[in-house]
Formats: sequence, C-alpha cells, structure tokens
Amino acid sequence: MDGTADNPFPWFSINDPVPAVDPADLRSMWMMQRGIQASVSGQVATDVRLFERACSPGADVQAVWYRLSMLQMLPGPLGVLSPWLRDSELADAVFKVAATFPMKRMSVGVPQQELPFDVKGFLVEIEREENNH
Repeated sequence: MDGTADNPFPWFSINDPVPAVDPADLRSMWMMQRGIQASVSGQVATDVRLFERACSPGADVQAVWYRLSMLQMLPGPLGVLSPWLRDSELADAVFKVAATFPMKRMSVGVPQQELPFDVKGFLVEIEREENNH
C-alpha cells in the first residue's frame, strides 16, 4: 500500500471495479480486525503487514481491505447483516458474496451519497447464496 502524503492510497482514487478476492482472506482479515478491536479501545493504526499476514500468499491485500471496509460501512453496527449473524459470527454467505460482488473504488476527498455498490442487490445475493447451501 504505497502512497504519498497527498494521497496515501493511490489505488483508492480511481473509479474502477475492485478485484474479486478469496472469501477466506476476507473472513481472515475480518477476524483479525475483530481481535484488534476487542483487545484495544480507541482508534488503532494497523500496520499493513498485519493485513498481509491475515491473507493467503499472493492475495490482493488492498482489494481484501477495501471490500472489508465496505462491509464495515453498511448501516448500523452490522444492522443490515444481522440476519446472517450466527453466535456473533457472520455466515459464510456474507463473505462469499462480499468477495466477488461488483464494487467500485471511491475517490478520496469526494463526498459520497451512497456506498459504491448496490446494497440491496448485495443483500439479495447473500440471501440467495445462503438458500443455495
């Protein structure tokens, strides 16, 4: 995640599709972040090497981080994802869909009216995925 003082996430400023990732990497990074949040109160700056260690070799760590960030930005503290919470854990269907669902990168410093993906369509796909398994 190289960057400059003006734009710490140069890959983040374009309006291109976010690459698909492995659902296992997404879940692993989710679990790592939950562990950090549980052990430390307040805001934490996380070293990129922690993200890399949470993912499989060769993973697109930036894409995994971005997709995870989009999950965390959904309304409410997991509010819209609460139907897929099982014993405080998200169902596999959430990670499977979040790993591949079409998303675009948001531009840094540009106000957004909504998330850069179809939230309703995303929820429909999670429901469909869960019903298929």
